[in-house]
Order: sequence, then C-alpha cells, then structure tokens
Amino acid sequence: MAEGSNSEARSFEGSYASFSLVNYEINSWKDLEKWFRAQVELQKDYEMTRGCPFGTLGNEVTENDELVRQDLSLIFEVIKNKLAAFFVKEKARGNLTRRADAERMADFCIASMQGAMLMGKIKRSSQTVETTVQEAFGHLKSYFVKARR
Repeated sequence: MAEGSNSEARSFEGSYASFSLVNYEINSWKDLEKWFRAQVELQKDYEMTRGCPFGTLGNEVTENDELVRQDLSLIFEVIKNKLAAFFVKEKARGNLTRRADAERMADFCIASMQGAMLMGKIKRSSQTVETTVQEAFGHLKSYFVKARR
C-alpha cells in the first residue's frame, strides 16, 4: 500500500475491532434496521471522524495491492450474501414484490451505507448518515408486500 500503510493498518485494526460489533446476521426487517443503525452509532462513537474501516482501506488500495483488494472484495461479498439471503427468504415467503432483486437490494444496502458514512465523515455530522439510512430503509420497504396466505 501507499506510504503510511503501517499507521493506516493500525488504525484499521482498531476500527475493525469496533466495527465487528455490527451484526451481519439479518433474519428480520428489525435486524436489517439494526444493521443500518449500528453503523450509524459506531460512527457517532468516533465523533464522525471515521468511515467504514473496509471502505477506508479499500479507498487506499493501489494497483500494487491486489491481495488486499481481493480480501476486501471477499469481505464485501460475505456481507452482500448475508443481506441477500434475508431478501431471498422474504421473497420466498411472499413478502416482496416480484420486481425485488435480492442481490441488487443487498448491493444497494452496502453502497448506501458506504456513501453515507463517507459523507458523515466529511461533514462531521450524523444527519446525512441518518437521513440516508431512513431513505434507504424506506426504499427497501417499498418492495415489501403483505404475504397472502
């Protein structure tokens, strides 16, 4: 990685330890809401001075860091798969519209949080992050339909 990698790695390790408090096991809409909220709260714990440790590290990856890039890609893939699994289950239960695409919804969750956390760090304000979480959750809920049984 670029110069300063050792200090960035130490910072990442500290951030990762805290970030691991986010529960990635999503089994309900309440769990999904908690997943979004936990990231907001984590960022508030650091007074909005840090973003997602995975996203931060990813931003620093250069063309010479292929193994790091691959590792980060796998981390995001695991997160995506956990989110997508929830949406797949919801669709199988008849709780999502036909147009709901679990993978796209999972990508949307991750990209929304990554962008929100970056903007929160830049603005040093949780307002943008909280608004994005509200809007993202509202968008996802627009796919929800009451299952007919």
